[in-house]
Amino acid sequence: MSASIFNFLEKIIYVIFFTVIALIVGINVFETSGHHSISTMSPKYFEVMTLVIALLLFGTLIGFRKKIAGLLEKIPIAVWSVGLLGFSLILQLIVVKFFAVRPSWDFGALVNGAKLYLETGEVSDYFSIYPNNIFLFSILLLIGKLFTPDLGVYILFNILIIIASQYMIFRIALKVADKSVGMISLAVSVLFFPYIFFAPVVYTDTISLIFLLLPLYLLLDENGELKKNLSIILLAAFIFSLGMLLKGSLIIFVIAFSIILLLYMNGWKRAYFILPFVMLFLVKTLFNTALYQLDILDKRQLAQTSFPVSHWLVMAQNNERFGKYSGDDVEWTKQLLMTHPREEVSNIHFEELQHRFQEKGLLGNLKFNLEKITHTWTDGTYYSLNKIKRNPIEPTNITSLLDYKSGDILQGYARVQHLILFIGLLLAFTLVKDRKAFVTFCMLSIIGYFFFFLLWETRSRYLVSVTPLIILMSCMSYLKIKFRRSIE
Repeated sequence: MSASIFNFLEKIIYVIFFTVIALIVGINVFETSGHHSISTMSPKYFEVMTLVIALLLFGTLIGFRKKIAGLLEKIPIAVWSVGLLGFSLILQLIVVKFFAVRPSWDFGALVNGAKLYLETGEVSDYFSIYPNNIFLFSILLLIGKLFTPDLGVYILFNILIIIASQYMIFRIALKVADKSVGMISLAVSVLFFPYIFFAPVVYTDTISLIFLLLPLYLLLDENGELKKNLSIILLAAFIFSLGMLLKGSLIIFVIAFSIILLLYMNGWKRAYFILPFVMLFLVKTLFNTALYQLDILDKRQLAQTSFPVSHWLVMAQNNERFGKYSGDDVEWTKQLLMTHPREEVSNIHFEELQHRFQEKGLLGNLKFNLEKITHTWTDGTYYSLNKIKRNPIEPTNITSLLDYKSGDILQGYARVQHLILFIGLLLAFTLVKDRKAFVTFCMLSIIGYFFFFLLWETRSRYLVSVTPLIILMSCMSYLKIKFRRSIE
């Protein structure tokens, strides 16, 4: 394929990206689902007031970007990074102290399941239904074995992952841009709403961050260029594959990585694009084989009790729940698996999926997906408040946090921050002329998440995995820092 074809493909990616971001920003201007995520109503003029504040801050950032960049350049990197990461640790520990929760839902199944296995050798039945969470279960087993399977240890692990991810965001920004972008990216990540309030919740949302950032850091040289060393590419593909084991939606990063190799490698090395998929197949096969050999999973039982992929597809079209988790659909699938082979259950699901599409009709499907996008992409809290509101250890603390006055201020902060970051993505046109693999990877990943969650069961917290790319691209766009020229 000639270079012109690959240039054309890049332009198609840019057009799709800016179309998607324009739609997301447009919806965010008029809607917010932050209050909805905790079953409260936003106060009158909340959307208007927060939009005005966001636009004022946007104007300030644009107008004073050179002064901000100049000021940041004067601050020692060590002082800034150590100070902010230390502040992040303190902030998260405060949230844990006052807003810790008793483990429930999948979070509870994993933490309690790890403790059960380490104490008795028994594997919870939960994993025969949801084997997709078995990799995080394995990580928690290792931590519990090395230390102790107490909730406090797992929360500390979660906090360390978040802090490590914030540091990686900083280091990647230094590579692809410069000192000022690195420093402001770190500040934004430390103050980022979900990274603060997900601290007490040990689940795939925050743990997934490292499986995006570590391979990206390894793949980029000191000038922000894509390394073309085969061993580095294989190592990155391996870590991306582990991420997909942790959380199925991270397959998007594997696909984006593959496309990047196709677009930016030269000559016959474009064939490297197949390596991420080969690595994913090997990692998944070896991991599953190990689980069967260690009797952590029973292959025969999984064939009957584990939910097929079709379950999440059909639940994604649940009209009443706008594609979010539906207890009725879960119970329906459980009942089907008790009376039908797994293959037949998938066929029943696909019949119901077709029925749900047809029932809504063309305009109904458009309206449904618009509502689904709204619930997914306009929640600046990323569903974190919903999680710490569930079964809190100190109910009065969470009640005070979310009450009429402080709750609205908190929601306002989340919405303003969310708006500013996504408006920043609209400015990313300043980055495309340099044709950098990192920028294209970010765009492909965000596009992938947008379309994936139109088809899949969705929730705003699922977007946490891609937020480092949103932060990095937005910060780069605001400061309009050009990439350094690569050294040939």
